[in-house]
Amino acid sequence: MTPLIEYDKKITQLIAAGRYDEALWIAEEELCYAESSYGHEHLETAKVLNNLGWICDVLNKEQSAEEYYLKALEVKIAVCGNTSHELIPTLENIVNFLINHNQLARAYEFLVKLIDLAGLQNKLWRLRKGAYLCQLAELEEQLGFPDKAENLLWESLSFLQANYGFDHPNAGRVFAKLGAFFERQGNLARAEYCYNRSLKILKKHLSSNHPDVKFSRDGLENIYSKLGLKVKIR
Repeated sequence: MTPLIEYDKKITQLIAAGRYDEALWIAEEELCYAESSYGHEHLETAKVLNNLGWICDVLNKEQSAEEYYLKALEVKIAVCGNTSHELIPTLENIVNFLINHNQLARAYEFLVKLIDLAGLQNKLWRLRKGAYLCQLAELEEQLGFPDKAENLLWESLSFLQANYGFDHPNAGRVFAKLGAFFERQGNLARAEYCYNRSLKILKKHLSSNHPDVKFSRDGLENIYSKLGLKVKIR
């Protein structure tokens, strides 16, 4: 077992125990080791920087978290180029960090980069593009552009259907997001249709008590309740 793996194992154990301050100390020690062993511009060093960003984010050390994330991204681009899948985990962290701190315009810019990057990857990594399009739709809706949000949700669905099939579970998840979107917009008939489509797909892949199935089932029951109907969905 290499020292970095030992560090990561210890950090994981501390995080699982809720001992985030100690996890931060160990991660800072790991960064010193990585920089002295591999150099400042090395993929392993970038991965440690990314992890440090996440820990600082959990500890509400906003400035440090952003600095570590951006440095990790900078090193990964320098080492791997700007089209490598290695950038994806850090870009995901940056987007979520910015959204959580209500920096929606900046989050939007990084999310667009993430969508473009995912589209260049192999089929396994490219699957994430559907989720990123949904996330961008959520941003558009928060920014007050529901029409753009709806278009992005349909784009996500079309992308998944074209590349992974009409019955892929992620297509079912997008139908659920469409159901929730139309429900918020007051279009209950369209929401009912999308929740039903979601359930039809998800039940083929997931158990009845899976959170994604429950989300669509609850959404559908909520629609029927708003319509004054007492319908229990199984």
